[in-house]
Amino acid sequence: MDRDGVLIEDVHYLTRPGQIRILPGVAEVLKALKERFYLVVVTNQSGIARGLLTEDDLLDIHAEMISRLWLCGALIDGLYYCPHLPEASIPAYKMECRCRKPGPGMLQQAAGDWGIDLSRSFMVGDMATDVEAAQAAGVKDIIMRDSHTGQAGSWGAIRDLTEAVPLILSTATGSQGSPGNETAITSIENPIKTFQSEVK
Repeated sequence: MDRDGVLIEDVHYLTRPGQIRILPGVAEVLKALKERFYLVVVTNQSGIARGLLTEDDLLDIHAEMISRLWLCGALIDGLYYCPHLPEASIPAYKMECRCRKPGPGMLQQAAGDWGIDLSRSFMVGDMATDVEAAQAAGVKDIIMRDSHTGQAGSWGAIRDLTEAVPLILSTATGSQGSPGNETAITSIENPIKTFQSEVK
């Protein structure tokens, strides 16, 4: 899943935990899908490259988001982010990379880390770059209908995340199990390795 506009309100460069607004129905959706899928977030975070926040700031933001969802009984297994930007103002992040969507790098890394079968996975996003990343990785793409892009997901278009549940469950086959809570805790504690994820 993408983060901004899918799980939380898109405020255009979220830079502090207090700006987090979890969208209606998100916790219920995550709980409904948890039995069948790894729940992984893949998010471009060029604000780091632009100097608007640091990777430590992003860790605080993601820890707060995970904590709020956990209090609602919803668990995210992993978060993957790309801090790079070709025109970055911070030299350390100025580069072309495969992880920045529309590149498939984050989805492919998640697949390797979690043993994910990408051909049986779904990517829910709200931008054309989400659709392109999913297609490049061989993942079924679902796009938010009221998004910034005129591009439709080839697998489906939804109004909000709650509409993704029947669409995904009606087409998903088999079950790959779920990881334990200890893996999610490790993800929170290590932003460089695993604060950068998609579904089982």
